[in-house]
Amino acid sequence: MENLQGLSSREILFTKDASAKVMDTVPAEVPHGEKPALTVLNGERGKVRPRRKRESRWKPLALGAVLPALLFSAWEVSTRLHWVKPFFLPRPWTVALAFKDMLLDEGLLTDFRVSAIIVSEGFLLGAVLGLIAGIGSGLSKTVERLLGPVLNTIRQVPPLAWLPLIVLWVGIGSAAKGVMIGKAVFFPVYLNTLQGIRGVSKEFVEVARIFEYNRLLLLRKVVIPAALPSIFVGLRYGAGAAWAVVIIAEMFGGKVGLGYILVRSQELLLTDQLFVVIVIIGIVGYAVDVVLRRVEFGLMRWKRGFEG
Repeated sequence: MENLQGLSSREILFTKDASAKVMDTVPAEVPHGEKPALTVLNGERGKVRPRRKRESRWKPLALGAVLPALLFSAWEVSTRLHWVKPFFLPRPWTVALAFKDMLLDEGLLTDFRVSAIIVSEGFLLGAVLGLIAGIGSGLSKTVERLLGPVLNTIRQVPPLAWLPLIVLWVGIGSAAKGVMIGKAVFFPVYLNTLQGIRGVSKEFVEVARIFEYNRLLLLRKVVIPAALPSIFVGLRYGAGAAWAVVIIAEMFGGKVGLGYILVRSQELLLTDQLFVVIVIIGIVGYAVDVVLRRVEFGLMRWKRGFEG
């Protein structure tokens, strides 16, 4: 193929019909010492492509705040103009005052601490067992055939159906709630870990065998890193399920915790306190999800996919 004067690089792109195209790139003329902002494509100086600008760090935060601001504005307007009765939808200021009173006078921090400790213990129990069972099943067909039928049968039974039996076995205290949370967290982590390991590319495994990795090194260097995206999906889903289950468990049994506050507020028709607990659960759940995403990002800086 004829050489073209002034071109810095050449790439051959093969099309589906097995024909070849030449895409020549020429750097645009820029002052000395500066980086080019435009790239000329296909050797035609009339067609230019601007260099992608770096996105501001505040733009995602601003976009994420748009919908909450709209919902809050709609909430304030609908209550101020009496479109909805305060009994059904209290004003935001009323909810803020209720939060202050619950925080100072009604032991909200104690209830929150009790629920948070139970969630943490149950989540840790379910996540560890789910990871162990998922890794074992993913690495061994024998283990999967051994555990699969029993675990899939248990998975079909909803957590509330286990509540009477768990209460009968371990009582109505925090142990029962921790077991229910562990069960709710276990299956998302187990299934996503299993699928993540089974989804590891065979090419990665073949390369590891060429380098004579033993089974432990293969697991640490290849299998687990490649399965991390799927594993974190299970962990994030399990974290949300943990909060849902502890609220339900505390609503059905117990005299302390956020779930108990919900039941008490419903019985006493304290709608403002209901909204306080709902907002707390939502904010805490979102914060946990953000932390897990940050950890995932830190562990997988090497992996960059399509970001939209």
